[in-house]
Amino acid sequence: MSCETKKDKILSASLKEFADNGFDKASTDKISRDAGVSKGLVFHYFKNKENLYITTINMCIDDVFEAYEGFDYYDPDFCSALTKLIELKYNFFVKNPLHYSLLVKSFYNSPKKLQKRLAVRYSEIKQIGIDIVVDMISHLPLKNDVDKEDIVTVIMGITNVIEGRYLSYFIDNDSNFDKYYDLVKNDYIKLINIVMFGILN
Repeated sequence: MSCETKKDKILSASLKEFADNGFDKASTDKISRDAGVSKGLVFHYFKNKENLYITTINMCIDDVFEAYEGFDYYDPDFCSALTKLIELKYNFFVKNPLHYSLLVKSFYNSPKKLQKRLAVRYSEIKQIGIDIVVDMISHLPLKNDVDKEDIVTVIMGITNVIEGRYLSYFIDNDSNFDKYYDLVKNDYIKLINIVMFGILN
């Protein structure tokens, strides 16, 4: 077995272990068993549990970036463009539920000594969505008194609400994704339309 294959097996095992149990409760003994390698080899490649954890999270984040590569979100209809963006996220995390579980747990429950090291990578993920929304907005005929940054803040807030409302459900019940996606999309469009057209007659 090549070194890269061994590393890949270790990272695959660590992804499941950290996603299931978080950093504190994760067992490097179990990771080594599941990977079919010695515990000593795990530490030979990754030095310590903290570095293995960081490397595993970086792998997940890199996979998210890869999902965005070549993503064509342009659509003359602004709501349709936004739904393409949220659909990309949903499809990725439904297909990769351990990524979602690990990223959520690590964001909220990582040891304080590791939070600074992770903060930069999390900001990179957030920035991808912001950059895409900024580009979408640049094609809109905005009113003169509307600030683009305010629009981005509102839209990202709505996106976070929708993701928080539905994403974890679909990951736990992936077979229902296609069945209920129209519900998610319509809910999202409804909230975006409130922003675009207001609430008053």
